[in-house]
Amino acid sequence: MEHKILFVRTASNEINLNQYNLQGVGLGKAFVDLGYDFDYIYLSKKDEYEKIVYENNGHRLMMISKHRIRVFRTGICPKICSREFLSQYEYVISCEYGQYMTYLLSKNSDNVIMYSGPYYNLFKIPVTSYAYDALYTKAENENIKYKFVKSVLAKEFLEEKGYDNVHVVGVGLDTDGFKEKVEKDSKVEKIEKYMKNNKCLLYVGAISDRKNFPFLIQVFKEINKMHPDIKLVIVGKGDRSYIKKYTKDLDKQQRESIKFAGAVDNKQLRYIYPLAKVFLLPSKQEIFGMVLLEAMYLGTPVISSLNGGSKTMINTDENGIVIEDFDVDKWVEAINKYLTDIGFRNEILHNARKTIEDNYTWDKIAQKMLAVIGEEK
Repeated sequence: MEHKILFVRTASNEINLNQYNLQGVGLGKAFVDLGYDFDYIYLSKKDEYEKIVYENNGHRLMMISKHRIRVFRTGICPKICSREFLSQYEYVISCEYGQYMTYLLSKNSDNVIMYSGPYYNLFKIPVTSYAYDALYTKAENENIKYKFVKSVLAKEFLEEKGYDNVHVVGVGLDTDGFKEKVEKDSKVEKIEKYMKNNKCLLYVGAISDRKNFPFLIQVFKEINKMHPDIKLVIVGKGDRSYIKKYTKDLDKQQRESIKFAGAVDNKQLRYIYPLAKVFLLPSKQEIFGMVLLEAMYLGTPVISSLNGGSKTMINTDENGIVIEDFDVDKWVEAINKYLTDIGFRNEILHNARKTIEDNYTWDKIAQKMLAVIGEEK
C-alpha cells in the first residue's frame, strides 16, 4: 500500500478554508513533507469539491468536502465509512472522541487513529454524552489502533472514560505562515503605533464569559493601580453591552487605558504579539489555546490559567507562568514580575520559543505520532 493518510474532521460546523493554522492542514503538510499523500475530508452542507492545497516532492495534501447529515451536534457521512473506501489508506485519522463518525470509522477500518482535544463535554448535549459512552466507548477503545490527544488534561479525560494506551502529542504551530511576506493593513499599523508608544498587556480571543473577560478586567484594574502607565490591548470580538457591563465600574483613566482593537486577521498578529509586555489568557476552559503557541513563538511572555495547552506546554517560571486559580492578586504579582525583572522575562522568552520550535510545530507532532506507531508495530 502507498503511504496515504485520510484525515476526517468529524464536526458538523462549517470551516473557513482561509483560516490561519487550520489544524488538519498543518498536520497534513507535515505528513506530506514526510512522504505521505494526505486527504483531508471535512463534512459540509455545501456541494462537494476537491482541491490540492499543498505539494512537496511528488506528494500532495488534498482538501475534500463531503456532504453530511447533521444529528444534534455531530456530522455523519456514511459513504466514507465503508471498508472498501477506507482500505485505500494506510492510516485513517479521526478528529475527536465523542463523534459518531469516529465509531463508524473504527468499526470499518483496522488502522484508525483518534486525535482528540476536549477534556470536557464540548460537543454533546449532556444526556447524549452519557449515552454515547455507554454505547460506544468500549468498542471504540478496542477498535482504534492508536489514540493521540492534544493535552495532558485530554488524556486524563479519556482514561476516566476507560480508554487505554493514550499518548499526548500536543498541537502544532504552522510556522510557515509567519515566514510569508504579509503586508500590514492600516488597522494593524494603528495598533502597532499605539503599542510602540505605550506599555501594553495583550489579550487575543473572544470577549465572553468562557474566556473570563470579567476577570481580565479585574486584573487590569489592579495592575493599573500599581502601574498607571500600563495599557491593555484586547484583540477580538465582543458584544458592546457585555463589554460595557464589565467596564462600567472602572474610572475614566482606566477605561481610556483599554484599547478594544476588534478582530484582526491571524496572519497580522505577528506584528502585534512582540510589542506586548505580557500576554494574558485567563480562560475558564481552553482545549489547547493556539494563542499560547503564537505568543510563545513570537516573543510575548505568557500568563495563563490552567487549561489544555498550558498544562501540557508550560512549566511555571521556566517558559511561562500558569496560575491554577482566579486570584486577582496572584495574577497581578505575576504581571509585575515580568514588568520589573527583565532578566527573568528574557529567560522566559528564550525558553518559550525553544519549547515551540522543539516540540510544538506540526512536523514535530507528526513525528511524535509516527514514533508511537513505529514502537507499537
